[in-house]
Amino acid sequence: MKSLLLMITFLTRIPVKYPFEFKEKDFIKGIYYMPIVGFIIGVILWSVAHLNLYIDGPVMAVILWIIYIWVTGGLHIDGLADTVDGVFSNRGRERALEIMKDSRVGSFGVLIIMMVYMMNIIVSMYLPIGIFILIPVVGRASAIVGCTFGDYAREGLGLGKGIVENCDIKEFIYAIVFTLILAIILNNQIYVLISILTTFISIYFISKYIKNKLGGFTGDTIGFTIEISQSVFILISYLLGSVNL
Repeated sequence: MKSLLLMITFLTRIPVKYPFEFKEKDFIKGIYYMPIVGFIIGVILWSVAHLNLYIDGPVMAVILWIIYIWVTGGLHIDGLADTVDGVFSNRGRERALEIMKDSRVGSFGVLIIMMVYMMNIIVSMYLPIGIFILIPVVGRASAIVGCTFGDYAREGLGLGKGIVENCDIKEFIYAIVFTLILAIILNNQIYVLISILTTFISIYFISKYIKNKLGGFTGDTIGFTIEISQSVFILISYLLGSVNL
């Protein structure tokens, strides 16, 4: 329970008190709760998505993603922008890490935020409501997939160090199995399962590229992975669902 509460306070802005002394072992155990935190966020989004019974789809979609940003505190959006500014700047490793550490957001960072959230909002209008429970789960499970088989890219401490250095094959398998089982329970549509697996495969190769560029993963790249994987899952689910696979 301590590890779950710790992860809720770390990954969201849900007003949950953590009346315990911080211990690193609790944080490391909390890795297993990341997809569960995603499920909690997903239930909130799923509840909001029912507004489509009362208001127009475009308005519902905007409200939905505003709620998402509020619940997560925009934590991962910063990582999305910083990673794109650094990794895709065509600079060397050290310079890329410096760019990512800079508190200022570059033009590429602004563009990727706009593109990701424009797509999320538009495609959300055409998704079945049940998908919204899975979106944050896929995002947090993808963070575990991305962190697996890599080192922490920076020297010293960092917000993502404990996660990066403690994701291994067990956590990798757990993240995938948990997400697939939840999808079967909630939806049981073949196109959703294919969308999840395709997203994980995509994230594996994207994270491999990032690790080759930076020499590992950071807290920023975790945030990038969460945001990008959610958008990939949303888009693939829409495309496959449209052809009734």
